[in-house]
Amino acid sequence: MFFKRFFDKYGVTPQFEQRQEYKNAVNTFLQSDYTPAHREATLSWMTAVYDASLASAAGDRKADAATLRRTLEAGPYLAEDAHRLGLIDRVGQVREARQTLLDRAGDDAKAVEFRDYARGDVDRRERSGDTIAVIEAEGPIVTGRDKGASPFVSNGAIYSDDLADAIQRATKAKNVKAIVLRVNSPGGSDTASEQILDAIRQAKAKGKPVVVSMSTYAASGGYWIASEASAIVAQPSTLTGSIGVFGGKFAVGEALARFGVDLRETSVGGEYAGAFSTGRPFTPDQRTAFGAWMDRIYDNFITRVSTGRNLPPERVREIARGRVWTGTQAKQLGLVDELGGFYQAVERAKALASLKGDVPLRRMTPSESPFQALERALGVSATSARTLAAAAWVLGDPRAEAVISRAAEARLRAQGATVLAPSPLH
Repeated sequence: MFFKRFFDKYGVTPQFEQRQEYKNAVNTFLQSDYTPAHREATLSWMTAVYDASLASAAGDRKADAATLRRTLEAGPYLAEDAHRLGLIDRVGQVREARQTLLDRAGDDAKAVEFRDYARGDVDRRERSGDTIAVIEAEGPIVTGRDKGASPFVSNGAIYSDDLADAIQRATKAKNVKAIVLRVNSPGGSDTASEQILDAIRQAKAKGKPVVVSMSTYAASGGYWIASEASAIVAQPSTLTGSIGVFGGKFAVGEALARFGVDLRETSVGGEYAGAFSTGRPFTPDQRTAFGAWMDRIYDNFITRVSTGRNLPPERVREIARGRVWTGTQAKQLGLVDELGGFYQAVERAKALASLKGDVPLRRMTPSESPFQALERALGVSATSARTLAAAAWVLGDPRAEAVISRAAEARLRAQGATVLAPSPLH
């Protein structure tokens, strides 16, 4: 991004010294395009990194570097295609990589989180008696882990590593006989959704039914993760479905050029390497490749729904097409099994697990709620915290009110709300 014309237009005078022509860090302020030296230097290090990466990959893959280069530059590929072409050894999930390590380590090996290993907390006691695990999943679906530091403020997303781990912990817990997954999500990454769905498949394979309880919405990726559950319970007004996929970019080069900001591109490694440049639209070939990628992801979504809901793929395509349905409509279409709320989902889980009587619920959500954070901070139970909250406003206790107000305000701000004034917490 070069600013010279912008600076010229608005009277900014950058004053720098350069020693010598390849010292180009300030060229973005002094030029409107690459100088020959700047381009040469940039392409030189990019090419060197690219060639070194290719050589390393070729050695690892035991492949000819030139052949590997042609293969890579003809991409992008989904994992199945990469496997067929020898770019990867296996298509699988994190749990399978972990299991491979355990298998190599020996019969008595077990996986331990580093933080647990560091403090010696490797033996965890199981609760006695049969339970149903409750796992909450709220927000857009993204890959990775939640690295938020504040106990009162959630990053407001479903992190695939965290949620998949939570489902796997419930699967391994001997006293957990079924899982209720409470979903409230507009969707997100297909890769992250598939990782979570894989954990659900594994729970079912171990004989533990998984019932999805849909909240306000469970659409797109939110439906992807629900599609192969043992049963799906939705509220009549739940927004679900949206079986489709989208992706793309903003090309802002022309717009910024009108204001004197120039976007210039350098790339190595095939035409698609620069496909997501913000400076210009896709070329026809890039658009074709990107469209094919979107088609494959969409086909995978159709397959998941067809498998999980026992519907012919042609029928799924008819009712999919990216449309959002209410819970009532989704039940008529066969996308959900039952209308109801959380406790209806619990009852469905009990029936599927052949449990009788009053079965305790065990919350195994990866992150904690603000009240649980308050419980941990103050040493009181969540119920006591709610009682404290109620008393604060009923009795006008300014100290309790201040504590609860700050916790409530933090949560509202984290959810994107504009907090105008303290108000009762319901």
